Amino acid sequence: MKLATAEDMRRIDASAVKDHGLTVASLMERAGEAVVRVLEKEWASTQRRSVLVLCGKGNNGGDGLVVARLLKKKKVKVGVFLTAKPGDLSGEAALQFRKAQAAKVPLRVVEGPEGKKALATALQKADVILDALLGTGLSRKVEGTPREMILAAKVSGKPVLAVDVPSGMSADTGAILGEALPARVTVTFGLPKIGFYSRSGAALCGKVVVDPIGFPAGLLRSGSLSHEMTEATEVAACLPHYDDFIHKGTRGRLLVVAGATGLTGAAALCAMAAQRIGAGLVTVACPQSVNTILEMKLTEPMTAPVPEIEGGFLSPEAAGRIHHLAKNVDAVVLGPGIGRHKETGRLVKDLASSLSVPMVLDADALNLLGGPGEVLPRAPWVVTPHPGEAAWMLKTSVPEVEADRAKVAGQIARGYNATAVLKGRFTLIAGPKGPTRWNPTGNRALATGGTGDVLSGVIGGLLAQGLPPFEAAWSGAYLHGWAGEAASQGTGPDGMLAGDLLPFLPRALREVRESLREPR
Repeated sequence: MKLATAEDMRRIDASAVKDHGLTVASLMERAGEAVVRVLEKEWASTQRRSVLVLCGKGNNGGDGLVVARLLKKKKVKVGVFLTAKPGDLSGEAALQFRKAQAAKVPLRVVEGPEGKKALATALQKADVILDALLGTGLSRKVEGTPREMILAAKVSGKPVLAVDVPSGMSADTGAILGEALPARVTVTFGLPKIGFYSRSGAALCGKVVVDPIGFPAGLLRSGSLSHEMTEATEVAACLPHYDDFIHKGTRGRLLVVAGATGLTGAAALCAMAAQRIGAGLVTVACPQSVNTILEMKLTEPMTAPVPEIEGGFLSPEAAGRIHHLAKNVDAVVLGPGIGRHKETGRLVKDLASSLSVPMVLDADALNLLGGPGEVLPRAPWVVTPHPGEAAWMLKTSVPEVEADRAKVAGQIARGYNATAVLKGRFTLIAGPKGPTRWNPTGNRALATGGTGDVLSGVIGGLLAQGLPPFEAAWSGAYLHGWAGEAASQGTGPDGMLAGDLLPFLPRALREVRESLREPR
């Protein structure tokens, strides 16, 4: 499913009118009808409820005026408070104002002490607030009357239905621009906005309902839209297809370079995840002193002890042995549980710049790798930072990372010439040339140590089976999140262990394949 920025929606609106014969008035009418449908579904017996519509002076306010007129026609008790006088409304909003006026919808401008008092009284009497104050075009801090109306609505405590976007929220980042009005339900038009999938955006939007309102399907699927939300059918379409004559040597071979004293769990989880996602043969190259431990932890994956330095960390002298092992594999995962010793950092930079097979760099490898451009890849990379690692990679802060995750994922992808997987709720996957995907699966069950190592193994296992890096990353994130949801269904999302995901990875594969109605 495509996602949109504010600029994307501006272009879609313009093209719908210019190239497809639609009018702004007809789109507003359909938007109003969509909101009324949702209002009636979410708040049963609407006719016995009082709806207060808060309207701005732009097209978002025009949508709200259409809703008010349609509700009046349905004999719903409805009133409208506006931020601006009729003469200050935009052309389309002014037209809708006149139509609402002709339909005898109660209309009032919020101005002066009396207007504010009347608004406060009406808010207390209302059952539902319809927020049509500010739309997707908002790019600066909310001030003046719109801010005062948002604050009054918040104080009232009444449930809110937002028209297109919650007022005061950036459609592109989900950031609160000074003041914002949280919604129980948001009815958005055409496409979901990328800001909905940030921490603050998700909290502000509540339940999101998407209505195409008559936009031509081609505009909503345009190749110029570079943001998407991954769907199960897309994952199924890019998974490898096997017949019953396949064997372990042709299902993909993966080398996992991982582990150190006290950190063998990361190596084990990564290796097991790769096999659970379908890789045929997995070998773990580990410091020689922890090899026995990993042999006890692992039954199916193989282990290969390599030179180490004091303390049980991988040595730069392990490069030769690892290069030899890598000659017979299809992909490499480098980093889970290797620690942050500076000598191991020399090994990481050597391998990252010289191995010729696709590679996942995760965990400690990201901290040892250096900044963008410091090491140039010989083969495609997938880097999988969490927000703290992303902040280190870009020499910024975690709050800055979280403020605009799409921007940060793109910066990492371009800076490292790699596919970037920025982990977190709605994990973001960005390619070095621009496409960005959001992952819808997963829950708080994944907020526990080791789930990132499982994700690295999943992506590595898919790389080994022949998926290109970008596809391996976004399909791997989807399957990993699905497994987390499924694993927590019986126990609940709290207290789950990373290892609990492993048996659910084959189930995730089966479920997404069945989304295309394939035989098991």
